[in-house]
Amino acid sequence: MIEDDYEARLERAEFEAYTKKIARKQSHPLLYKLMRAVGFRIRLPHYATPKSVFVFCSVYISALFACLLWFVQRNQDGMSAFSIILISSLVGVVFGFIMMIINIENKKKYELTDWDDL
Repeated sequence: MIEDDYEARLERAEFEAYTKKIARKQSHPLLYKLMRAVGFRIRLPHYATPKSVFVFCSVYISALFACLLWFVQRNQDGMSAFSIILISSLVGVVFGFIMMIINIENKKKYELTDWDDL
């Protein structure tokens, strides 16, 4: 029953995104497609809650940035693992906050229905 409800909401959300003329590349990014292919039941990015956008983007970018710093700075004497974690966490939080604001503004711009009301 819950699976049917999720699929029905997802279908209505995709239709609404289509009618509001949201580009398919914007409403179905690659990471969304990959997570759906693996089996995660996630919402379209425009229908995610601001908190989930903030947390997801912060963790995702922090991990990517930490790997990049570790790869680039691994042989430098001045860069410790703690500083890499601290810097990447700060970058992730800033990026997550920016993406949360963009998500809120997109919901207002396109006048999208809340996920619970679909």
